Formats: sequence, C-alpha cells, structure tokens
Amino acid sequence: MPTRVCGQQSASLAVTVTGSVSDTADSPLPYVHIISDSLAIHTTSSENGSFSFTTDALLPFCFEIRSLGFKTRKVCIGDNTVFPLAITLEKDAYLIDQVDVEGHGPTEINNQQLDISHIRTIPSVAGHSIESLVRSQMGVTSSSELSSQYRVRGGNFDENMVTVNGVEVYRPFLIHSGQQEGLSFVNPDLVESVEFSAGGFSASYGDKMSSVLDINYKRPKEHAGSISAGMLGASLHLEGTGRDGKLSWIGGARYKTNRYLLGTLEEKGYYHPNFTDIQTFISYQSSPALSFDVLGYYSSNRYRFQPQSRETTFGTISDIKRLRVYFLGREDDSFETGYAAVSANYSRGLSQYKLTTSGFRTYEEETYDIISEYWMHELEDPFGDGTEGEQIAVGGFHRYARNDLFGTVNAINLEGKHRGNSLTSWGLQYRHEQFRDRITEWERIDSADYSIPQHDDRLELAYSIHGRNTLSNHRLSAFIKKVFTWQLAKGRLNLDAGIRATWLSFNDETTISPRILLSYLPEGRSSRYRLSGGVYNQSPMFREMRRQDSSINEEISSQRSIHLVAGYDYHFAIAERPFKFTTELYYKYLDRLIPYHIDNVRIVYSGENEAQGYTTGVDFKINGELVPGEESWATLSIMKSEEDISGDTWDDPARAGSPGFIPRPSDQRVNFSLFLQDKLPHNPEFKAHLSFFYGSGLPFGPPRTDRYKATYRMPPYRRVDIGFSYDLLSRRNANKQQHNSYMKNLWLGIEVFNLPDINNTISYYWVTDVYNRQYAVPNYLTSRRINIKLTGKF
Repeated sequence: MPTRVCGQQSASLAVTVTGSVSDTADSPLPYVHIISDSLAIHTTSSENGSFSFTTDALLPFCFEIRSLGFKTRKVCIGDNTVFPLAITLEKDAYLIDQVDVEGHGPTEINNQQLDISHIRTIPSVAGHSIESLVRSQMGVTSSSELSSQYRVRGGNFDENMVTVNGVEVYRPFLIHSGQQEGLSFVNPDLVESVEFSAGGFSASYGDKMSSVLDINYKRPKEHAGSISAGMLGASLHLEGTGRDGKLSWIGGARYKTNRYLLGTLEEKGYYHPNFTDIQTFISYQSSPALSFDVLGYYSSNRYRFQPQSRETTFGTISDIKRLRVYFLGREDDSFETGYAAVSANYSRGLSQYKLTTSGFRTYEEETYDIISEYWMHELEDPFGDGTEGEQIAVGGFHRYARNDLFGTVNAINLEGKHRGNSLTSWGLQYRHEQFRDRITEWERIDSADYSIPQHDDRLELAYSIHGRNTLSNHRLSAFIKKVFTWQLAKGRLNLDAGIRATWLSFNDETTISPRILLSYLPEGRSSRYRLSGGVYNQSPMFREMRRQDSSINEEISSQRSIHLVAGYDYHFAIAERPFKFTTELYYKYLDRLIPYHIDNVRIVYSGENEAQGYTTGVDFKINGELVPGEESWATLSIMKSEEDISGDTWDDPARAGSPGFIPRPSDQRVNFSLFLQDKLPHNPEFKAHLSFFYGSGLPFGPPRTDRYKATYRMPPYRRVDIGFSYDLLSRRNANKQQHNSYMKNLWLGIEVFNLPDINNTISYYWVTDVYNRQYAVPNYLTSRRINIKLTGKF
C-alpha cells in the first residue's frame, strides 16, 4: 500500500526534499524516477540512491517513486515530515514469480545494467542465454542465430571481454561454424547481475578493444531450483544455503542439441551435435570480514556431421542458377573445456581486498575429410517447373583437416577498494598462457576436369597449411583508478579516472592505457550527460600471433584503439509509465591492426601489424513499459568502419596508387533491433514476446585473395522470432492453493523461429565455371521452426 506522510495545509514556502531509495535488501537503487506531473517535478536518484529537489508547492503535496521491476510508491510531504526520507521499494510480485530480480546500481559510470528477467523471455534458437540479451543492445550486431558470438561497433568476436565474478573467461579457439558452437560459458540460471559496456569502459577492465560483459553469479539466501526441457535441449539448476547461513551454493547442468534446427539447412546429411556442461558456485562466509568463493566449470561439446547432398537455387529474377552437390566423407569435432577459480575476500573498515587464483584448460580437435562433386545449371523458366537448361559448371572439392589445440591459462589476481571522500580501486595480475597447436589442412579443387591452380607439369593444391607450434607467454598487468563525486550548484559531476599497464614476455612489450569517464546529472532534471575516452591496447593471444602459413610472429605487437564516446540519457513518463531514451556518439582511432577475414564464425588473422583504421557511428535506444510491468525496447545503430593495409597494391601493375581505406570485415553500416512484450489484460499470465533484427550486408570477397577485393556486400540479415508463454499454475497461485506442492511456476512456451522464413546468408560456397568465372553460392542459415518447451521453478 502507498505510504502517506501528511500534515496541515500551510502557506507557500520553498521546500527542499531530500532522501534515498533502496530495495528491501537495503541496496541503493540508482536512476529511480521521482515524478509529479502536476507539480512539474521530474528527477532521478543518484548512483548511490540519494535524491534532492526543491519546490514551492503548497503543503501537503505528493509525488511518486517509479522504477522498472519495482512497485510504484506514492509519498506525501506535510508539515511534520522529517528529512532525509528513507524510501524502500518492493519488487514487483509478478516478476518475482518468473525470475528473481534484485536492484543493483551500476558499478561503472558508463555501463548498462541489463535486466536478467528478460533472459527467459527473448525467443532465441540459442535458448536462454546472456548473449541473446546482449545482441539486442545498441552497438551490438550478430549475423548468425546459430552462434552466441557478437560484434560491437566494428570489432570482431575476439575483441569482446567476458568476465564472471571478476575473472575473464574464454571461448573455444578452433570453431569455424555456428553448427559446431555449443553452450556459451555463462549459465543464465546462475546469474545475479549483468553489466555491459560497448566502449569507453573503465581502467579496471582488461585489455580488449571493443566491449566488456561483466557477470556476477548468485549467492542464494534460500533453497530453490528450476528445470526446463524443450526440443533444443534441457537444463536443471539447484541452489540453497547451509543451516547457519554461512554457506551458500548454486549449480546447474545443461544439454543442448541443434539437430532439429540443422535439419532446415540446404546441406542435407546426418547431424549429431551434442553439447553439455556443468558448473557450480559456492560461497562461505567464515566471519563478518572474511569469505571464500569457488567457481567450477566443465563442458564437453561434440559435433559430428556426415553430409550427403545440397541443392541451392540463387541469382536474380532474370538470371537464376541451381547448384547440386553430392558429398562423401564426414566431420568429427570435439571441444573439452575445464575452468576453476578460488577467491578469498577480506573487508576491514572502509577497505576491501580480493585474492583470486584461476585456471583454464581446453583441448580441441577438428577433423574432416570430405569429397564433393558439383554441377551447376541455368534455369530456363524460373516461374515454371524449374527445368534445368545449360550446364555451366562442373567440378569437385576435396577438403581435409587434422587440427588440434591444447591450451592452459593460469592466473593470480589481487584487487583492493578503499572508500573515503572518493573510491580508490587497484589491481595486480600475473597470468601464464601455454598453447600447443598442430595443424594439417588442405583443399583440392577440380573444375571441368582441370585441377586449380592449373599446371602442365605438376599437381598443386589450392590451399595447404602444415605446422606445429608451442607457445608460452607470461603476462603482468596492473591498474589503479579513483572515482570522485562533486555536488555542484546545478547538478552532480562524477569522474572515473584511471590508468592500466600490461607487460608481455613473448615480445617484451609494455603498454600504457589511460582512461577517463565523466558523468553529469543536472539538478531537477531526468537526464544525464556522459563523456568517456581512453586508450585500449589489446595484447595478442595465440590466434592473433599465428600467420596464415601457421608460423608464429615473434615480433607481433598489441593492437590499439583510442575511444571517444559522448552519451546522453533522458528519463520520462508516458501514461504514467517509465521510459528512457539513450544515445551515444563515438569515434575510434585504430592502429597496429592485425587484418583478418571471417568465414562463418572463423577468424583468420594475417599475423602482422600492418593496418590502421577508424570506426565512427551513432547509437540510439528507447526502452520502457508499453504495457504495465513489461519492458520493451528498440535500438538503431549507424556505423562506418574502415582500414588501410600498408604495402598492399593492385593486382594490375599498370594501375597506379594503392587500394587505400577499405571496409573492415565487421563493417555493418545499419543495424536495428526490436524487442516487444505484451500480455492479455484479463489474463496477465499469458504473454507474447517478439524479437526483430535487421543488419545491412557485411563485406565479402573471393577466398584466399587480397583483402581489398572483399568489397562485395552480402544481403541484409533479417530475423523475426516470436514466443508465447503461459503459467499453467497461475490459477492455483491466484487462489493461494499450494496443495503442498513445491512447484512455484510451470511455464509452457511455444516459439516460432524465423517467422517470415527468410533465407539469411552466413557465407559463400565458391565454384568456377568452364569459362573460369567464379560464382558465390550463398550458404543459408536456418529456416522456420517451431519449438515447444516447459519450464518449472521450485
């Protein structure tokens, strides 16, 4: 019920109202709306939950406190009101029935805090995953529903940092297609909070050039669990506490299979993908000042495929062609990963310390031996019965690979925080990386009974690479930063200033990365202005060091990106429902770049620091409650990213000059995403969720050619997924009839993937006709599929 604190009517005097807002766990709530339309009051709480405003309204007067995921609260001010106010918001009971929601203020000025309640509502072929939520944020793009990887503002997958409980985690290194990709590291059932930054992030984060995804796992306060099963896999999670409350634990197991989806691909055959993982997070509070955390993870991803045939029709209305391919052979890949981290946390007064040791291990095998024979014809009448006309190409491929990689990353990390008039944070890390890599990979091409490349005196493979490498690297890094807050005459200014340093033993390189973030909140206005910038040096990992002939570049340097980001946030209300508009304008100067090309989700680097470039763009996002209690949002990103490779020349010697700046492989100029939620007015337990993605075409070019030739554009990526859900226990819960059942909710979900049944292109299958002309035959992604799933919480 609303809380009213009222007195007698009095004369009009200026009144300054001060107070703070927190949740029921006494955690401060930032950016909460303080609104009174009749009195023209509209402000927000600060990052520590405090607020202040001045009005000359007659006493008593009232205003509302609003925040997404919490009940709206009405507060009235009278003659007897005592300041500062201490206001507590209760979480929305309907949201609690779906998913545990707690309010946590952003720890960094420019980070977005993502609402984890949406993880289970966004329809996605990847299942319930953090990445499905991230890819719908502004500045983020993805062109394959089969992959959990994403690009941020012109960067590639390797330029994104993901941390769990403050420790960086890694993805497999040898994956070359979305079909192989299994479960991402993060189990959404274990997640408590998610923060994301698309650029201009703090010095406390590591050495990546594009983005940071900062995830923290739960420390449960009671026994609970969930179970989910559907046509794409299943999951189970349990959580609980010890009797004395000192011990808490949470664990989960997942199984995923893409066989149902892969059956829609044009490449027919026997698909056997099986992906499983198990992980746990245990916390123990030995004393009020000392606690210990343990995180353990193991995954086994296995992908087997025996192709049989494919048929693809492509081209324009006036020039349609059909490709038929028959296969012999198979592919067998496995990715086995283990990870463990142990942390000790100590608090003394206003200081906190954290010591973490972690270990990561991966063993990956990629093997395939596949022969294919193809025929390509023109279609005589594209609107008729599909009769094939002249045969314009015939040939075959033989692709072979025996690749394996063993890698370990061990680290020890010490961090500290000291609170006073400002917040000081610092950290030291030692990390040792070791990789053992063996690669044997080749391809033979036959076109019209001629081997390509063609020689009269010998047989030459179109592509061949053999190599063995062992790499050992020691890495030292450190950072220090301070966060200041100043209350000015007309607003509040926040400053996050820090510096980061990293040293690598492999190339004896030291990098320095200063970073600064500013945030200004005007008094009495529901807006915030942000400015951030700094240097982001991305130290090379194993893949960036390896040249295309498999040798290791021992003189490789860190890639560097200099960010400048300006942002604006505006909170407002429509029909008494909270909304927020956000925009960011950014420019990134890039140098010491290592050029690369992308095939599906495989990134192949040149292994040389031989390019410089830039990325510039603007992002927009609006989010709010189109229907009460249900958040929806839309994002629009416009971007341009180019690079200039030093020393590149035209194939034609007579052509003067050089190619100059060319589009980077992730140069996707326009991106739009939309997520809508709705529910029946008289039956709110029945919900609908729709996601829409549009991304303009990515650059591409012929395989194994100069980068400047990759200036063609794929068709745009367009995707619509829709889901419906209903709580089968809603009537029982509404009538408070528990019947001694441990089940809180039982949600039945139906999802329709790729609702318009659009053929989206992920890559190309290149064939050569009898006139030595090359054709790019599109490899399409999945078509329409219906998924049914059942999810229970207990």
